[in-house]
Amino acid sequence: MTPFRTLTALAATLAVAASVHAAAPQPDTRQGDFVHVCRGGARKGLACTLATEPQDCPGSECVVQTVSPTIKGTLTLIVHDEVTDWAAGTAGNRAVTVLLEVRGPNGGTELLGATYQNLADPTLAPLALSNVIAVEMDEFALRSVAPAVSGLLFAQPESTMTEALQTLFGTSGTPALVAVTDRQVLTADHVLDGLATVVRFKVKLQFLQPVL
Repeated sequence: MTPFRTLTALAATLAVAASVHAAAPQPDTRQGDFVHVCRGGARKGLACTLATEPQDCPGSECVVQTVSPTIKGTLTLIVHDEVTDWAAGTAGNRAVTVLLEVRGPNGGTELLGATYQNLADPTLAPLALSNVIAVEMDEFALRSVAPAVSGLLFAQPESTMTEALQTLFGTSGTPALVAVTDRQVLTADHVLDGLATVVRFKVKLQFLQPVL
């Protein structure tokens, strides 16, 4: 790669990193999608909001209302900006694959995977719902997210994966990431070649009560 192309790639990376940080909803914002109750004190179990926590929960704290125990899992995000036709050898479309590994109620490992594209124009990077991430989901964006995956706290899966999780665990609550381990993030950075960029990390999920 020439020095000019290297500098161009670096500039693009920095620009995307800044836009990801600025545009992605923060965990506190996503947390507001769910019902909160006082953890303890005189108003234990009663409704509250984070904005009025001192008044709502004197001597305690305002926490999300959970409807399930914690579920441990591993989340793998695969973003490919050059999806290849294996037989023809051509490339150009883009895709995002999400693989969630969880231990099911029977003790076995369950693999829940889905691939997403911009079907109107597969050459464009896919978009997620704005309450997950508000920028195009390309390899630059994934590389920028990797050092701070805790920013995905309280993100919800796409509806098909949500329904699969609800069926698997027999609940109507909304699954969301409630804990992310930054120290165990594995990354394969392939922004500058034809392979996909991959980020893999440990998570904890819980089913929460959404605000109606």
